[in-house]
Amino acid sequence: MRRIAIQDANILIDLVKTRIFETCLELPYQFATTNIVLEELLPDQQELIAPFISSDQFLIIQISAEELIEIDLMTAEDTRLSLQDWSALYFAMKKEAILVTGDKFMRDMAKKKSVEYHGIFWLFDEMVAAETITKGEALFYLDSLMKVNKRLPEKEYENRKENWTDKLH
Repeated sequence: MRRIAIQDANILIDLVKTRIFETCLELPYQFATTNIVLEELLPDQQELIAPFISSDQFLIIQISAEELIEIDLMTAEDTRLSLQDWSALYFAMKKEAILVTGDKFMRDMAKKKSVEYHGIFWLFDEMVAAETITKGEALFYLDSLMKVNKRLPEKEYENRKENWTDKLH
């Protein structure tokens, strides 16, 4: 059974914007998100993901009324995290899944809750390691991503650029 990796909205948006969402699904994880995180995406972004939901390549966790109450109660612990953020963290804890997020406050809370977490660069590392993309393709997509997401850490990008460029020659 593949390990579940729950993505938050910022990761989904980055993967869709860079057109690498489908390639990411080739990794040996069962990628998922919650229904309320999915609702945060723009209609055209949801439309791009829809075929992968229909084919069960990407799972949407439907939150029950009871779970929503539990999640809502958790929000008091750190109000910097939205209900959607807490829903991803809640299910990462409940399913012993990996949380994939780019949000610093979510990473801090995941660490506090002993939840394994990673970000977008980890996904690229995984795709390169699994050879679903080449190092050159990874650099192309990362360059594209850095243009659309100015919040990403420049140092992480430069490290990979240096590492992957060296390996190309």
